[in-house]
Amino acid sequence: MGVIVATIVLIACLLAFSSLVLGRVTDEVENPRGEDYVELEGSMIRYRVRGEGPPVLLVHGWLSSSRVWEVLAGALEDRFTVYSLDLRGFGESDKPLSGYGIRYGSRLLYAFCAYFGLSRVSVVGHDLGGTMAVKLAADHPEMVERLVLVSAPADGGQIDLPTPLWLATLPVIGPPFYLLGRRAGWLRRMWLRPFVTDRKALTQEVLEDAGRSTPAAVRRTLVMARRELSRGRIPRQARSVGCGVLLVTGDDDYIVDPEAANDWSGSMPQARVSVIEGCGHLPMVEYPEEFCSLVRGFLCEEQGGWTPSREEAGEPGPSKVPRDDLDETMDLVEEDDPAEGRRGLPEGIFEWPSDLDEERRRRGGEGPPGR
Repeated sequence: MGVIVATIVLIACLLAFSSLVLGRVTDEVENPRGEDYVELEGSMIRYRVRGEGPPVLLVHGWLSSSRVWEVLAGALEDRFTVYSLDLRGFGESDKPLSGYGIRYGSRLLYAFCAYFGLSRVSVVGHDLGGTMAVKLAADHPEMVERLVLVSAPADGGQIDLPTPLWLATLPVIGPPFYLLGRRAGWLRRMWLRPFVTDRKALTQEVLEDAGRSTPAAVRRTLVMARRELSRGRIPRQARSVGCGVLLVTGDDDYIVDPEAANDWSGSMPQARVSVIEGCGHLPMVEYPEEFCSLVRGFLCEEQGGWTPSREEAGEPGPSKVPRDDLDETMDLVEEDDPAEGRRGLPEGIFEWPSDLDEERRRRGGEGPPGR
């Protein structure tokens, strides 16, 4: 009996030690190409610029990168100058131990706009990138021309994670489990399967981007964002947003509750809501044509009305210093919070049931503690 207890204790100690080591893994950009990187807020940030015209900034979400915007950027570049970036901790940008969450993300966006002299810019944000865009518009209303929020949570409780992905965000087993997912494509596919209604919509780029972060970036971004969104902090700040707002959501989004759009519209009554039927969490990937049409039409309204893109027409294809914002989120500190609960999915998440669409609509069914 003593041998068994000693073995269990040894395994627990090894697991705790490995988690501590792996949880402090960082990743810095080596030999960045000068035309593709800029140093902001102490981190090297990868960015892309294309097109010509009024500026539009595209902000990706959690566990993603700027590559998710490729189709939209192509649809806008004939009318706008399209800027996109990999947020700190994701894609090809630096991945330090700290500096994550909505407030830090908003500061990064402000620094990015200041660097490029974007005194007036339209912002499109997905997922947690959308909440960062809201905070940017609330803190600097003079800077944001128009705002598009795509599947963006208004409260931490509106974020659901599939069980395999939830395991990768836990304090102890999360770091080794996430690093396992970085090397195992089948596990990343299991993470992201509930993000879309059709598994064929999961492109290779989306799957790769899910494994290009670090355990610290993945966990701390999510934990801090949930904390910052709690008790309606960001929606309250959103009441000061005066620009035009478009809210896009899929009616079959199992990651962010579609009701979040109603919460945002309650804070920003000028907002219009567009629901894409049969769509999950990634409308820019699942329904690219409909999504691009919505966003392009909205952004073109103050540019003399909507005009078709080249493809649709059948044709060939002042600066400010970033500051520390004094607001309700300043009292939030980065720390692990073991009490962060799991948002669950129905049983059988590790399988690919043929009746997945029907199962998705039974939100009231049994499962782990969740919505």
